[in-house]
Amino acid sequence: MKRAVGNIAGAFATGDPLAPLPAEMAPHDRDTADELAGQVLEWLGFAPCGVRLAPAADGSMIAGPMLEARFLDDGARIATEIMRHGRASAALLGVLGAALEPDATTPPEITALHPALDVSASRFTNGPTDRLAEIADLAGLGLLVLGKRRPVAEALSRVALIEGGGSPKGRPFDVHAAFAAAAAEARRLGGLPAGAVLVVAGLGAPVLALKAGARLTARFTGIGKVSASFG
Repeated sequence: MKRAVGNIAGAFATGDPLAPLPAEMAPHDRDTADELAGQVLEWLGFAPCGVRLAPAADGSMIAGPMLEARFLDDGARIATEIMRHGRASAALLGVLGAALEPDATTPPEITALHPALDVSASRFTNGPTDRLAEIADLAGLGLLVLGKRRPVAEALSRVALIEGGGSPKGRPFDVHAAFAAAAAEARRLGGLPAGAVLVVAGLGAPVLALKAGARLTARFTGIGKVSASFG
């Protein structure tokens, strides 16, 4: 495990590509993958500010840490070459008004929302070999572009992920259900204090591969919008 941690953390710190983990180093269950991700953060000296639930490369949902250093402002320009196997999806960031205790089952208390664009990445040269490797690689953590802080919305909203112009109607999703799923993962990982964040990505709209020259906008009915350009 120490070798796996050193390999992933080194790739995260330097931006150098990472070869697939050999069988003897690769995680073989979710708990081991979660432990690897936690040890990568310790190796890097980073303290997570919350938990992020996002779509994996295989389409399943995986959870991992969120780092404040990965936040960008609305309108950010992102170099595609630093986002290996980059993908973007519509996301929301919720600020917790109360702690998420590990054994509790109550809905999370979200005091504010930010519309967001979740831009995932991979440290692996050819992308993750499976979802467990992706979890160990901080669940594909890349960057999170944040829009303006908003009050908590109604349970049902619509979201559109727009490339370039256009005004699509958007797809419906349940805000409360999305954060309930993220809260369950955060509790499984040990809980979160008040003031921490929950990020839910892959909301409603498709996940798009990054393309140089593209401009993407995530627009949420009743919440707001956020954009980023890619070069």
